[in-house]
Amino acid sequence: MNMHWLDWLIVGGLFLLLLYALVYCQRFVRSTADFLAANRCAGRYVLAISSGIAAVGAISIIASFQQYYVAGFTPDWWALLTGPIGLILSICGWVYYRFRETRCLTLAQLLEVRYSRKFRVFAGMLAWLAGLVNYGIFPAVSVKFFIYYCGIPSYYVGGVEVVYPLLMLFMLGLGAAFAIGGGQISIMVTDFIQGVFCNIAFLVIMVFLFVTFSWSDIFDPILEYCRANPDASLVNPYSATQVPDFNIYFFLIGIFGMFYTSGVWQGSAGYNAAALSAHEAKMSRFLGTWRGMMQLMLFMFIPIVAFAVMHNPKFAALAGAVTRTLETVPDAQTQSQVLVPLMLVKVLPMGLVGIFAAVMFAAMLSTDNTYMHSWGSIFIQDVVMPFRKKPFSPKQHLLLLRLSIVMVGLFAFFFSWLFVQTEMILLFFQITGAIFSGGAGVVLIGGLYTRWGTTWGAWGAMIVGSGLATLGIVLQQTWAGTVAPYLSLVFPNWEYLQQNMDSFPLNGQLVFFCSCLAGIAAYVLLSLLERKDRKVGDFNLEKMLHRGQYAVEDNIAVQNREPASLLKLLGVTREFTRGDMFIFFMTMLWTFGWFALFLIVTVIACTVGLSDTHWMQFWKFKLVLSFVLGIITTVWFLIGGIVDISAMFRRLKAIRVDESDDGWVEKTDDAGK
Repeated sequence: MNMHWLDWLIVGGLFLLLLYALVYCQRFVRSTADFLAANRCAGRYVLAISSGIAAVGAISIIASFQQYYVAGFTPDWWALLTGPIGLILSICGWVYYRFRETRCLTLAQLLEVRYSRKFRVFAGMLAWLAGLVNYGIFPAVSVKFFIYYCGIPSYYVGGVEVVYPLLMLFMLGLGAAFAIGGGQISIMVTDFIQGVFCNIAFLVIMVFLFVTFSWSDIFDPILEYCRANPDASLVNPYSATQVPDFNIYFFLIGIFGMFYTSGVWQGSAGYNAAALSAHEAKMSRFLGTWRGMMQLMLFMFIPIVAFAVMHNPKFAALAGAVTRTLETVPDAQTQSQVLVPLMLVKVLPMGLVGIFAAVMFAAMLSTDNTYMHSWGSIFIQDVVMPFRKKPFSPKQHLLLLRLSIVMVGLFAFFFSWLFVQTEMILLFFQITGAIFSGGAGVVLIGGLYTRWGTTWGAWGAMIVGSGLATLGIVLQQTWAGTVAPYLSLVFPNWEYLQQNMDSFPLNGQLVFFCSCLAGIAAYVLLSLLERKDRKVGDFNLEKMLHRGQYAVEDNIAVQNREPASLLKLLGVTREFTRGDMFIFFMTMLWTFGWFALFLIVTVIACTVGLSDTHWMQFWKFKLVLSFVLGIITTVWFLIGGIVDISAMFRRLKAIRVDESDDGWVEKTDDAGK
């Protein structure tokens, strides 16, 4: 075992604190809206911290370790380009602002309002299936981490290894218990506690790594590797075209995906509907720029240190110990997942080993309960409810939601146990997510922003986008054993095929991109065809968005205010307080300042040229700056989060229970149905 009793005590202490929070939150679950969306009582800091840690599960941390170990610093360079795009989307409230205005509890509920009930059922089922498959490997990756990081020995019964499945059952059971016990309220509160803990833990671990390893210990082996592999540089993003999978094309497609899939993925559906107002949802996006600073730096720095340890002769003994353990790991994908954690457990001292284990436990639990809650809720809200002629009673509704969450956990258990993973985690995310998002991106954008998008277009986009993504998954699983050998018999002189016999030539990112383009084409063509063939008129967007004569009480005051004309183009309205303005302009300055630097350095790199040593100096500067600001933001979010969580509980105590607020949609005769 790699864990001292003190390390286990740290993990156990965090678990007991979360358990107390779960018990406390149960008293506030009085309605379906409480269970599904915390009755829309969450402020900006709660949203920013809780949704942030929910999105950064144990599997996401392992995926980041994989990416940065393979690609070095270069992914962080392309993040300087994606930052302004993400900020622009936040400024204009792209998708999520209008979604919050609809007051829908799930995306598929919106699709029924915008398109039709039959399409809601289809889209809800597709979202649910895609989510289940996407979530299916989460338990496997998390449990494998704990087995190798903690040094948990194997145990066989009748020739069958039982530790792995039993640990999965235990951890999935914890996630289900937290999701069932208090719904979105307990999820949000426990995720908040975990988020605060992780921010502090990240800070402590970063201090230790900075003190333990000198710059030369880290940078010298990396520079030597770059000299030996000039087209697969770990420091110069413009000399990284031969980096496997995570090259420039991966990030350019990712930029497209930021715009196209915004608000589409429903793995955190409860957070999408939990904001106190559309403005609070918007501000939480701005705060997200600062909240994740320390964790993103750590996710990059740890695998960079691991690479240096594995390639620096100074640490040969340590690297040898890691290698010997890796030799006991049965497959290449698992080896790539546990390499960095194995290095970390051998470097960190007693206490810090437990702190990082607690971080991973918190990250695992926050994602498990969030995903189980989301996919379980989506099944009831968007697959079961549309078949009913009348709503469930509140008691029936809550019982079915909880049973559905258990069903999600059972599926994840068997999928993780039986599925053979063949791709890097991030690429698996993309291709499985494309089962739904390949078509849903244009369906959501067209539904919220156009009056001419029709039901035919929505059906066509979903079927085409999903079909291509599913075909890509099938080909990846069957390529080497079935498809490629057959094609080689039919086309024996096809040189490209002979070079790609072992794996499908398109990775998950490219399959995702192709499915998105096909979905867009299908939506536009079939929408125009239906408008012409069936004489379908424009859809009533104002009614769906509760604007004008359709405004509801909590939107009227905001809509009646005069907009701040000079700043309107920047998305700043009278809703912005002085504090909001400060956060807004600081975020603008930070993001676009780095973007300006990106442009300047790009010009210099493409004209005069920059050496690897110059790039190393840049990365050193960025690490130190991010570390200093990370300390400030950790304190800032701790204070803001405590104030926000207290206010949320006051709202939950005071709010009137509305049993009809359960996601039920009455049939209408609006155009487009």
